[in-house]
Amino acid sequence: MKNKIQALIVEDEENSRIVLSEVLSKYCPQVEILDYATDANEAVEKIKLLNPMLVFLDIELPYGNAFDIIKRLNEVNFHIVFTTAYDEYLLKAIKTGAADYLLKPIDYLELAEAIRKIEKKIEEKEKYINMELLLDSFLKNSQSNNMALPTMDGYSFIKLDDIVRIEAEGNYCKIFCLDKHTYTVTRQIHDIESKLPSTSFCRIHNSHIINLKHIKEYTKGRGGYVTMVDGSHVDVSNTRKEEFLERFS
Repeated sequence: MKNKIQALIVEDEENSRIVLSEVLSKYCPQVEILDYATDANEAVEKIKLLNPMLVFLDIELPYGNAFDIIKRLNEVNFHIVFTTAYDEYLLKAIKTGAADYLLKPIDYLELAEAIRKIEKKIEEKEKYINMELLLDSFLKNSQSNNMALPTMDGYSFIKLDDIVRIEAEGNYCKIFCLDKHTYTVTRQIHDIESKLPSTSFCRIHNSHIINLKHIKEYTKGRGGYVTMVDGSHVDVSNTRKEEFLERFS
């Protein structure tokens, strides 16, 4: 006999919790419900405490949404089935992150199919959701001015307009912001560059990207250098000088 799939249900509506529980009991006996959470704060606490294999995660919750919960966890070491009313950009984000979803009201056939997919993932030791892609897609499709990036402690949402400059350090990068906060992110500079809007950001050196909105002045030289609003000086490489000056002017 296969081991039970231990699950946590995160849902703030009592009727929805009851319906999902009853449908699981009747059609998916391989799922063992460990507990319930009714808001984002409780969800984070119980995920950390119970270490479930599967979380049924409602999108909209008191004290935050599903993406806030994911952002607050250091890692996602469980499978997720999102439960939501239809919302096109949310569903696109979920699909991009390789997760599954159920539309409310829950259909028992769709639920059973979702559980079969989870069973297969568990058997084949398939990786969990791609959290970075999920968050990126969510932000992009909701037309947010934020970027999701993996840091040493988890993931951070960083407002694009707050970024002054980005500096490469091997396989890592440091992001310097207007509020003097510095993020160390576990991505190489070309990966970050691909996520940034070219209208606002410019690669002026192999190791540096700057926000054109936050340049204080440019000083001439072979390549020259820029002074940013935070007082930092960033060299402009000779090979990137022409492109930079065209955009700066």
